[in-house]
Amino acid sequence: MLLTITLVVNFLGLIMALWLGFYVITRSPRKSISWLSGLALWSLSGNFLNVLLALNPPQLLEHGPSWFRVYQTIIEGNLSKGANSWLEGWLLVPSIMLWHHVTTLIRSGGMNLYRWIRVLFGYLISLAAIYLQVATPYLLVADPMGDPLYLNTLQAGTLYPVFFILLFVYILMSTMNLLRSVQDTSSRLLKKQLSTLVIATLIAGLAIPFSYLGSLIGLHIPVVIPSALLILTITAIGIGVSRYSALMEGRTLRKDFLFNAVTMVGITILYVLVSLLSVWFFGVPPGVFVFIIMFAVITHSVVDLGRRTVDVIVYRHETRNLRERLLRLADLIGERGDLTEYLQGALREICSSVNATAGMIIIFNQDNFEVAANYLYPGDISQLSIEDLKADDVFHIEGEQLPLSTDVSLLVPLYADGKQLGALLLGRPKNAMRYSNTDVDRLLYPCDRLAEVIKSMTREAEQIAHITSFVESEAMKKRVDIPLIDVREVEDALRNLSDYSYLGHSRLADLDLISLSTSEDLVTHIDRGKALRKLISDTIDKLKPSDEAPGEIPPREWHPYIILHDAYVMDTPNRDIMSKLYISEGTFNRTRRSAVRAVTRAISEMEGALEMRT
Repeated sequence: MLLTITLVVNFLGLIMALWLGFYVITRSPRKSISWLSGLALWSLSGNFLNVLLALNPPQLLEHGPSWFRVYQTIIEGNLSKGANSWLEGWLLVPSIMLWHHVTTLIRSGGMNLYRWIRVLFGYLISLAAIYLQVATPYLLVADPMGDPLYLNTLQAGTLYPVFFILLFVYILMSTMNLLRSVQDTSSRLLKKQLSTLVIATLIAGLAIPFSYLGSLIGLHIPVVIPSALLILTITAIGIGVSRYSALMEGRTLRKDFLFNAVTMVGITILYVLVSLLSVWFFGVPPGVFVFIIMFAVITHSVVDLGRRTVDVIVYRHETRNLRERLLRLADLIGERGDLTEYLQGALREICSSVNATAGMIIIFNQDNFEVAANYLYPGDISQLSIEDLKADDVFHIEGEQLPLSTDVSLLVPLYADGKQLGALLLGRPKNAMRYSNTDVDRLLYPCDRLAEVIKSMTREAEQIAHITSFVESEAMKKRVDIPLIDVREVEDALRNLSDYSYLGHSRLADLDLISLSTSEDLVTHIDRGKALRKLISDTIDKLKPSDEAPGEIPPREWHPYIILHDAYVMDTPNRDIMSKLYISEGTFNRTRRSAVRAVTRAISEMEGALEMRT
C-alpha cells in the first residue's frame, strides 16, 4: 500500500512541477522572474523523478547503439551502487536557490550589491552541494540494503549538517523577502499574490526538517511525506498563478489556466492508460513510461508556443510585404489627400493578409463616428455607439457583445499619441472560427500606421475644431466668466501635493475658492498651500462614481479616481497602481492625463460659478 501511494504521489508531483514550470514560462517569456520560477519548478521535479527511479530502476541495454553510451554510463554508475542511489539526487538544492533569487527580485528597490552577494553565494552553495553529492560521500550516501520507501535509507555524511543549516537559512531568507514585500505594497491583489507565495515557501521549508530527522537521526519517516509537502507547495504556487497572476507578466486568464490544466490532466490519463496496458499485456518495464509521460507533458506544453514561432517565420515575408504596401499607401495619402480612397485600399490589404471575410475602418468624430472604409461588410451598424468601440487593446468579440446585425470577430483600436482615433472591425476569418495570436500580432503594425495616417489627414479638421472650441470657450468665458486654468499648473500641483510651501506659491493658491474653502485666516503661504491641497483632494473625490467602494478588481469607471488618488494623495508607486487595476503603462498614462484634465475643468467651473455669485 505504501509503495502504491509513494508512486502515485511522486508521479503526480513530477507532472505538476513540469507542467506549471512550462505554463509560467510560455505565458510570460520575457520576464526573468518567470524563467527563474520555471527553472525552480523543474529542479523540484527532479526530486520526484529520483524517487520514481529508485522504486523502478531503469534496465541496462545489452546491445545498445554507440550513441547511447552516455546513457549506459550514467545507468551503470548508479546501478553499481544499487537502485537506492537514485535517492541521492541533487536537484532539490538548486530549486531552493532559484526560489530565493525569485523572492529577491520581487522585493522593492531593485537588486543592490548586498542582494546580489546573497544570490551568488546561494548558487555557489548549489554547485558545491552538487559536486559533493556526485563525487564524494560527504553529503548523503544511500544504503544499498535500505528500503527506498523511507528516508533513513539516506545516511548523512560529515558535511550534511553544514548544508542543512545553509539551506534552512535560505528558506528563511526567502520567506522574509516575501513578508517584507507584503508590508511594502498597498495593493490588495499584490498582498494576496505574495501571501500565497509565503505559504508555498513555508510548506516547502517543512520538507528539510523531515530530511534531517530521517537521514541524520535515522527516524523511520516515509519518503512520501516530504513529497506530499512539495506537492502542496506546487499547488499553492499554482493557486497564486491562476487567481492572482503571481510570477506572471500581466494578468492571467483563469479560463486559460483551467483549460490548460484540464487538457494536461486528460493527456496524462491517456498516457497512463496506454502505459498500464503495455505493462499488463506486453510485460514492458513500468519505469520506461515515466520518461515517456514526461516528454508528453513537455511537448504538449510547448506546442502552442512552437506553432506561433513557426507561424511568425512562415508569414514573415507576407507581413513585410503588407508593411511595405501600407507605407506606400501612407505616402500616396500625403501626396493626394484622398483619405477615404486609400483607407479603402489599406483595408483590402489587411483583410487579405489575415483572410478576413469582411472589415470596416471607423473613425471617431467628437461624440460620434463614421465609417471611413468598408470591405464586404453587409451589416447594419446603426445601433452601434462610440462607447462600444472604445478599447484599451485588441479583443476578440464573442457572441453578441456588439449590437451588430452581422457578426464581427475582432476589434483593433487605432491609437495615435495616446488617443483612440477609431477602430478596425474584422469579420470572421475564412478558414477558422477566430483569429490566431499570430494573425493579431501581424495586425498591430498596420493598425499603428493607419492611426498615424488618420491623425495626419484629420489634423486640419482638428485645428479648425480647436479654433471653433476656443472661440466658443471665449464666448462662454464672457457669459459665465469661467477662468482659464492651465492643465500643467494643476499637474504640477499634483506632483507637489505634499509640499505646502510649494503649493502656497502656486498661481492656483490665488483662486477665490481657496479663501472660501476654510474658515481660518490664510495668513501665510503655507496656509494657502494646505487649503490648495484640500481643494485638489476634494475635487479628485468628485471623480468617484459612487460612495460604495469597488470590488477586488475595480471597474473602468473607477480608474480615473483611483489613479489620481493613489498616485498623488496616497503617493503609491505607479507600478502598484497598474498591477491593482490590471492595466498597461500606456493605458495608465492615458487615463491619468484625462483625469487631470477633468480635475482642471472642475476647478475652473467651481471658480467661475463662485465669481458669478459674487
